[in-house]
Amino acid sequence: MSNNLPIIRFVFDRRKKATDKVTSSVELEIYFSRNQRRRLSTGIKLYAGQWDDKLHAINRTDGILINARLTEIYKRHEQVFYDMYAQGLTATWENYELFIKGEVKKEIPTSFLSYMRKRIEERGLRQSTKISQIVALEALARFGKIDSFASLTSANIAAFDIFLRTEDPKRSQATIHNYHKRIKVYVNEVYALEYIDRNPYDRFNDKRGKHKPRKPLTSEELKILREANLTGKLDRVRDLFVFCCYTGLAYCDMNTFDYYKDVISEGGMQYIDGERIKTGTSFLAPLLQPALQILEKYNYKLPSISDQKYNDYLHVIEEKLDFRKPLTSHIARHTFATTVCLANDIPIATLSRMLGHRHISTTEIYAKVMDTSVKRYAERLNGII
Repeated sequence: MSNNLPIIRFVFDRRKKATDKVTSSVELEIYFSRNQRRRLSTGIKLYAGQWDDKLHAINRTDGILINARLTEIYKRHEQVFYDMYAQGLTATWENYELFIKGEVKKEIPTSFLSYMRKRIEERGLRQSTKISQIVALEALARFGKIDSFASLTSANIAAFDIFLRTEDPKRSQATIHNYHKRIKVYVNEVYALEYIDRNPYDRFNDKRGKHKPRKPLTSEELKILREANLTGKLDRVRDLFVFCCYTGLAYCDMNTFDYYKDVISEGGMQYIDGERIKTGTSFLAPLLQPALQILEKYNYKLPSISDQKYNDYLHVIEEKLDFRKPLTSHIARHTFATTVCLANDIPIATLSRMLGHRHISTTEIYAKVMDTSVKRYAERLNGII
C-alpha cells in the first residue's frame, strides 16, 4: 500500500490469552500513525497454534475458506482508503468513519489526465521527478486521444507509443520506455481504484531499450565553448553549462546552488559540500578555477533558468558552434567526469565521491568511454618494457 495510506494488517491474540482450550480474536488493525491506530473485530476466533503470524493467515483444516473471508475484509477496507485518497482526504479514523457513513460524497475524477495532474501535485515528489512526470502528462495531452478513463485502452497506449516515435524520431527506446513508466504509475492507481476495468498495460509490450552512449565534450570542444563570443541569454546559458563541466553538478543541483551555504574552504581550496536533489546522497566537489571565474562574473549568484529553456538554448549554442554532438544538461556532468577528471587520472573512487554516486559501479560507466587514459598508460608501459 502507498506510504500515504494507512497500514492494514491482521493481529491475533493481542492480549496473549489464547491456549489449546481458550480462543482469542483475530482483529484487523489499521495503523494511521504512531499516535493513531484502530482495531476492528473480524468475528473470527482461534485457539493457540491456529494462526501463522508470518503469513498472517489461519493454519487449520478449514483455513482456506476463513482466509478467503479475511482477504475479502482486507480488500474492502483497503478500497475505502484508496477511494478516500483519490478524493484528497487525509487518512484519519474520523474521516474514515464519515466516509463509510456516506457523509463525505465519493466523487470520481472527471478524466485520467485530471487525475494524473492532481496526483503529481499531491505525492510530494522531488522537483526533478515531478518535472519528468509533468513532461509525460503533457505528452499525453498533445497526443489527444487519451483523456477519459474509457479512453485508457491497450490500442490507445499503442497509438501513444507510435506518437512518441513520430513526434520526435530522435527519441530512443529507453526514453520512450521512461514516458510509459511514468504514466503507468497512475494507470495502475486508477485500475486499483476500479475506475477502469482492465489495465491497458497488461496487453502492451513496453520494451526497456538501451540508452545511447552520451558523448562528452573533448578538451578542444570545451576550450572552443569557453572562448566563443556569445551574448545575452546564450552567454549566460554557456556559463552555466561550463560551470557544471567543472563541478559535475546536475542541472537541478546547479539551479539550487548557493555559494554562501554550500561552499567550504580547506587547505587553500574551495569545495561544494552538498547533497544531490535526485538521490539525497552527499558529494564533495572541488571549485576549480574555471568555475570560480564564472561565479566571480555573476557576483557569486548564478543566473536561474528553467530546465526546458536551458536545454533549448544549449541546442542553439550547439548549432552555432557547429558541434557534431548534442548539448544537453547532463552532457556537462558527463564532461566533468570524463574530460576533466578521468582524462587527468582522477581515481574512480574519488570521482564517485565528487559526483555523489551511491555505488561506484555507476561511476565506472563513465570510464568505459575513456580511451585517452588507456593510450597514455600504454605509451608509458611501452617505454618501461
